[in-house]
Amino acid sequence: MGSLCVALSCARNPATGKRELSLVSQKEEAAIGRQAAEEVRQTIGLYPDPKAQAYVAAIGKKLAAASERPDLAWSFEVVDDAAVNAFALPGGHIFVTRGILAHLNSEAELASVLGHEIGHVTGKHSVKMISRAKIAEAGLALATVLSERAAQLSQIGVAGLQVLFLKYSRSAEYEADELGIRYA
Repeated sequence: MGSLCVALSCARNPATGKRELSLVSQKEEAAIGRQAAEEVRQTIGLYPDPKAQAYVAAIGKKLAAASERPDLAWSFEVVDDAAVNAFALPGGHIFVTRGILAHLNSEAELASVLGHEIGHVTGKHSVKMISRAKIAEAGLALATVLSERAAQLSQIGVAGLQVLFLKYSRSAEYEADELGIRYA
């Protein structure tokens, strides 16, 4: 991967120390995250409890400040959803559901959940997925130029790529666990 990284755009991941493909600048990451976070707020909605919002934000910001990417515009918000879930968006936007808050028994448990989500951001898991998708889409675009049949199938290919890169890999989840423990 060394010479491939030089030929493409590789950067050292601040959380892991590994050289990784990155076709997304920090500015682009932040813009993607801001847009996605606004969509979350509009579609799911925020939980209307200022104390819960402040509590989650305070713990999250303390953890993020100890991360390898403290300069991001971190945000920590509770969405009004009964599901037991938490998720991270590019650029440092972390959401937990009101449903998960009901299942946590301590501040330490909340810190573990938030640390894990911070780990996805510091590990640049979304950036990796977006970079891989860009390469795959470029390959698909090249194939459509070179082959009439590929051009006919390109719409199916784009949809397939979107599904392929939708979820974090198991290794990204383990890495987020390790990083989350470091921050918590």
